[in-house]
Amino acid sequence: MLPETTVPEIRHPETRVPADRRAGSILLFAAILPAALAGGYLGAEITARPLREAIATRPPVLIIDVAAALDGIAPEDVGEAIADLRTTAVRLADGGVLVLDAQAVLAAPEDVYVRPRDVPSRGQP
Repeated sequence: MLPETTVPEIRHPETRVPADRRAGSILLFAAILPAALAGGYLGAEITARPLREAIATRPPVLIIDVAAALDGIAPEDVGEAIADLRTTAVRLADGGVLVLDAQAVLAAPEDVYVRPRDVPSRGQP
């Protein structure tokens, strides 16, 4: 078996980082981090601004087919169903949505129509 030998640790004074340079590095990192976060926030803000302006000037639109929603409802329950639809429409309008009756629409994309099963019944949020 070979005898164990210990190698003495050699320290070179020129490889050490002076304390003032270490403090400068920490300060540089501390300045870069908030600058990067601020730049990211500013970029997101600038990107989202046109979308917010478009939403503010053109509200989202939903079309409710009232006739289809009332189809199959007993005549004595029609008044209550219309009241439910009207309450839902008012709640959507309060949230900034333009609600139209399908009979007043000539043409629209299919995804703006609300089907009767999508309209909550009385007592549901």
